[in-house]
Amino acid sequence: MFIRLTQAVTRALELTIVACLATMALLVFGNVVLRYGFDSGIAVSEELSRLLFVWLVLLGAILASRQHAHIGFDTLVKSLPPQWKKAAITFTGLLMLAACVIFVVGGWQQTNINLDNSYPVLGISYAWLHGSAIVFGVGMGISIVFNIWDALTQPHTDEELSMTLNLGERIEAEIEQVSTHHGKGPKP
Repeated sequence: MFIRLTQAVTRALELTIVACLATMALLVFGNVVLRYGFDSGIAVSEELSRLLFVWLVLLGAILASRQHAHIGFDTLVKSLPPQWKKAAITFTGLLMLAACVIFVVGGWQQTNINLDNSYPVLGISYAWLHGSAIVFGVGMGISIVFNIWDALTQPHTDEELSMTLNLGERIEAEIEQVSTHHGKGPKP
């Protein structure tokens, strides 16, 4: 049940990010073509692209956190024994949770302040911009809690407890996952 829920949320984040990126690309490319080719333009292009970019970055950060894809400085953590690695994960997780609380509280305050302010061309409330901080804080907080819970309750190798993945290892793991998913099996 939990694995299916995690996969569904991950998939929803991925699809939302792709939709944001595709919309931004179409708006910006269409605006460039219209400006240079037809001396016209899409009025909402700049504001909507900026809004989508903020959402794309913050949703991408949540997704990267759950997949341990953020850049990390793990030289110290890798040299620690497993119990201390878990303590370091817990300590840094608690610090990040405090930052998430700041995002949620600040995002809530800014959303309320800007409910009546609207984008000049787009016409929607600036609350859509500042509300992204609330979604980010809550989503990242949930991801961090799951990362801490997983580190403390599940068996892990010393390498897995560093909470970062080497880019080369990550690419190899994804290639293996895709080839296994398509029935080809892992390479010998």
